[in-house]
Amino acid sequence: MKRIVIVGTATRGGVRSVIDSYLNSGFYSNSQIEVLSSHKEGGVFLKMIIAIFTLMKMFTLLLLRRVSLVHLHVASKSSFWRKSLFLLLGRMHRVPVIIHLHGGGFKDFYENGPGWSKWYIRLVLNYSSSIIVLSKYWNNFIQPLTKTPIKVINNFVPDCFHNAQFVSKRRPYNILFLGVLNRPKGVYDLIAAFSEVSKRFPKARLILGGDGEIDKVRKMATELMVNDAIDLPGWVSGAKKEELMHRCSIFVLPSYKEGLPISIIEAMSCSMAVISTRVGGIPELVDEANGYLISPGNNEELSTALIRTLEKDEQVITKMGSTSRDKYLNSFTPETCLSEMRSVYLSLGVAP
Repeated sequence: MKRIVIVGTATRGGVRSVIDSYLNSGFYSNSQIEVLSSHKEGGVFLKMIIAIFTLMKMFTLLLLRRVSLVHLHVASKSSFWRKSLFLLLGRMHRVPVIIHLHGGGFKDFYENGPGWSKWYIRLVLNYSSSIIVLSKYWNNFIQPLTKTPIKVINNFVPDCFHNAQFVSKRRPYNILFLGVLNRPKGVYDLIAAFSEVSKRFPKARLILGGDGEIDKVRKMATELMVNDAIDLPGWVSGAKKEELMHRCSIFVLPSYKEGLPISIIEAMSCSMAVISTRVGGIPELVDEANGYLISPGNNEELSTALIRTLEKDEQVITKMGSTSRDKYLNSFTPETCLSEMRSVYLSLGVAP
């Protein structure tokens, strides 16, 4: 029996969340797929061994003629180089290969690379059977680089909104961040901005959910004397994450680079106002009706956006959250996105 081979990462984060969303949605049957992880956390040697082992496993499946389609979840840099080998291998065996582009660094990855790198990236894109991008922004960037058909398919998340939790737990001064605690995600900008916000709003509380540079984050919060107003629950998922999203009115993601962040879509599904940066596909999620967009790295803009939101009447903040939820229901539900993905598979002669 031929299978759809899905190649991605085992490392938790946005890309893995997307893969899990498709796996848990019922889009595939278990007997129909083979999930291969070409990347895991660890040292360079371990990552190399995992990539080689996974490539050999796919080669075996191709030799046995057990592959109907290959779906590659690709980011930039080493992720792209690794996945390009899977693509070339699949196309050599005349199997359709989908490139599903994630992450916000692909534009810099292409534009800042040497001539040979740009040539190879275009070669790989042209050799693929179909390319999936996450937003109109990424479609406009990728389109001039390739003749391969491109389809915009939004990321999606299951609807986890519970009105009873919303009514009983939601607090107007609770602010939530979810992601890796590091500079690219803007967490240090957020702490600096929050130190100004807390002077105006002593009741404000910042919850930083995620792993990463926790000790550095805690040290900065202490130095700015806001450690008592910041919670660091670590990486959260499942019921704990849902509980945090229902408890907070404002979601903040001041990233420097993004594709189409799963965390913002989750926040929108839970009826939260959103403050984020004008990068990647984020402007397609956030506008003046449901939040504020700022320049990455601009602490003054970030603190101003937080203050302007917290100054609003609680009903206005609730209305902003309702607008977020309406956007989610219109474009980012599993039903909408899975239907579009199914059309891509069928165009390649494979029924998921």
